[in-house]
Amino acid sequence: MKVALIGCGNIGGEIAAYLINRKGFTLHSITDIDERNTKDLINKLYLNVKVSSIEQAIAEADLIIEAANKEVVKQILSNKAIDKKKKKLLVMSTGGLIENIDLLNKIKRCEVHVPSGAIAGLDAIAAVAGDIESLTLSTTKSPESLEGSPFIVENKIDLFALKTKKTIFKGALKEAIKGFPKNINIAASLFLASKFVNLKIEIVADPSTKFNTHRINCKGKFGELNVEVINFPSKNPKTSYLAIQSAISVLNNINTNYKIGY
Repeated sequence: MKVALIGCGNIGGEIAAYLINRKGFTLHSITDIDERNTKDLINKLYLNVKVSSIEQAIAEADLIIEAANKEVVKQILSNKAIDKKKKKLLVMSTGGLIENIDLLNKIKRCEVHVPSGAIAGLDAIAAVAGDIESLTLSTTKSPESLEGSPFIVENKIDLFALKTKKTIFKGALKEAIKGFPKNINIAASLFLASKFVNLKIEIVADPSTKFNTHRINCKGKFGELNVEVINFPSKNPKTSYLAIQSAISVLNNINTNYKIGY
């Protein structure tokens, strides 16, 4: 399978390292808005790949992996070459799917894969989607993980002045995606699984934690579902290690003839 990787940062680098050692995949091209990132990745992994534009990547690859940002997701979904039979698209910046749901709904032939990211239980949430009456996601992270988010900057919140954990945001999904675009992809994935429009998001800053903690509470006619995931950040404090592993899990299963929880 000919693969195009769009985004060569922390997540993209880990995915590239996985791909070069896996049978069935050929890393054909890489793309990044910053030329230094593509050069660094080529040198680090001794890659023999093409550096291409997004348009070239989509046209030439069988599998397109987005590991960049939600703005790039829009570019990909807008490109007519993506919606072809046997093409596959793996999206890491799932907030971009929510913001461009109209474009996503037009995709009929391309397989779109959404990893579970830093949470668990999406298969169960999807299974009870029609019976959900309330759904809440509470995310707790360190100040370093939340630093620089638009909501933090606009509201002039001094995260490093906090002595104890504090809820800094409560609101709806679209507000969370706008305010925390690099921290809230899991909420977008939760919405895509549940289709629950009244999803509530809570973001907590905790100066004493080294972990990213995500708690899902889902209630409905089926009963109640509670999921808690506590994991370490990756090399980038804004990204959980589990998010990278979930993408690799999708790749492991993308061509298998049996699926578990997919």
